[in-house]
Amino acid sequence: MELRHLRYFVTIAEEQSFRRAATRLHVSQSPLSRQMKDLEEEMGVELFAPEGRGIKLTAAGKSFAERARSILASVDAAVDEARGIAEGRLGTVVIGFETGTTFMGSFLSLVAAFRRRAPRVGLELVPMSSLEQWTALRQGTIAFGHGAYAPDDDALGHLEMTRDRLGLLLSPEHRLARLKKIRLRDLESERLLLQPRQLYPRLHADIITAGRAQGVTLHVTAEVLDLEALLALVVIGDAVTFLSEKFWELASQTSLLWRPVEDLRIDLSEVVTWRAEDDGAPVVRALIESAREVSPLPQHAAGRARSPKAAWRKRDER
Repeated sequence: MELRHLRYFVTIAEEQSFRRAATRLHVSQSPLSRQMKDLEEEMGVELFAPEGRGIKLTAAGKSFAERARSILASVDAAVDEARGIAEGRLGTVVIGFETGTTFMGSFLSLVAAFRRRAPRVGLELVPMSSLEQWTALRQGTIAFGHGAYAPDDDALGHLEMTRDRLGLLLSPEHRLARLKKIRLRDLESERLLLQPRQLYPRLHADIITAGRAQGVTLHVTAEVLDLEALLALVVIGDAVTFLSEKFWELASQTSLLWRPVEDLRIDLSEVVTWRAEDDGAPVVRALIESAREVSPLPQHAAGRARSPKAAWRKRDER
């Protein structure tokens, strides 16, 4: 028994005529009659009984017709679902995102733009650092990532969405808050807090290198994983930290001050990341296009991995 036998049978049951059913199915009446005869022989029951110039269903035929319609509806739904997933219209996509800065950056705009493109696709949002996102992408446990750093891996494509300068975050009571200009040499004796080096090794390296270029040794006295906990330590004046200017919106709710550091010249970005092999996948393509839509930066062709230095760049001398 094949699906076409069920479709033929249901059509005949609806038309109550082999002739009309053959016309509707665009097949000859004689082969259609033979296939229904074969179906009855295979099942060992009579499905049709003559009635005037047409036919009617037997009791067994009526019961079988209900089940056949249900089977065909399930098959059609399964086919539609498979096509929807293949075309990026259905299914669920897992996205990794950086914690602590979700509501200030472009992440929510990205999700909203994607929802407009794929309203029937489910979203599963998983908090993780950029480094964890890269591992999860390679392992296939997430399809897309949004973080502050770009991967140095040809297997991962990425797109820089925003770029913002890195500056100093400090309490209003801190001694440096009284300075009109802050330079790296002013930080040499300060307790500096950063998020863990293993999560953001290039940022750590760039900060330390920037200090050394000015003959300054910066002292990272503690590494704090949670951004809110880090900010709390800065609020009480225990230390200072670095944060991008845009993400100062979070800190401003705690009365912290953001100050540019004249000779730091490091930019921090928001970056979306995906597996390069998934460039053509409809859902990933929709996410990339959504990122391009909400990004204020000029964008190159989506799906092409950009330089791993795109996550932050030293500013040119002005």
